[in-house]
Amino acid sequence: MAGSEALKIRRSPVRPQSTGRREQIIGAALTVMISNGVYNATTRRIAEAAGVNVATLHYHFHDKEEIIFSAMEELASRYRNTLSARFTQTQDLHDRIHDLLWFIWGEIEKAPGEQLVLQEMTLYVLRVSHAEHLAAQKEREIKSLYSASLRECRDVGRQDEPRIEELTDFIYACFVGILNQWLATRDEPSLVRTTGNLIEAAQALASRLLPHCRR
Repeated sequence: MAGSEALKIRRSPVRPQSTGRREQIIGAALTVMISNGVYNATTRRIAEAAGVNVATLHYHFHDKEEIIFSAMEELASRYRNTLSARFTQTQDLHDRIHDLLWFIWGEIEKAPGEQLVLQEMTLYVLRVSHAEHLAAQKEREIKSLYSASLRECRDVGRQDEPRIEELTDFIYACFVGILNQWLATRDEPSLVRTTGNLIEAAQALASRLLPHCRR
């Protein structure tokens, strides 16, 4: 996060021996948000789910926006760990696009509740005057995971980074549409076909942007 953005949200200092309690509250917040939605996840409900009183919650977090920010960080951390565990072998870009995009689809299909919460978080923070930057931060965080995976390919060099970012933007934008369709329709056969078409389109774009990676 850029320094200027970091100033826009109040972050509570980490209290002595408080890490476990913060994690407990963040976990409870995600449970409440998945069950009731981000808008209905009041600090009182989150505190009840965490088994603490509201005063204790505010000892660790200034407000709901800080809890949302921390929950975003937690989801991104989980996703990063899953992605790292999945891709341990070096690949060519063409193959990595294929495997990465099927991985993304699998994560969407596996955890629709978390995906819906991430979408709701984006809409929620866009309505809060001092927290709009969190939406952009979430977008950057997710895209950085995808671009990092693509940059690891054996046929991608440092000079290719701008084109990898362009490829990542395309993939991310398309998957936002796929995610919204999945949440609305749960039409798996149609969206599996769409994901396959996206893979072909992304591979074709990669071949155009990075001719030395062409199959």
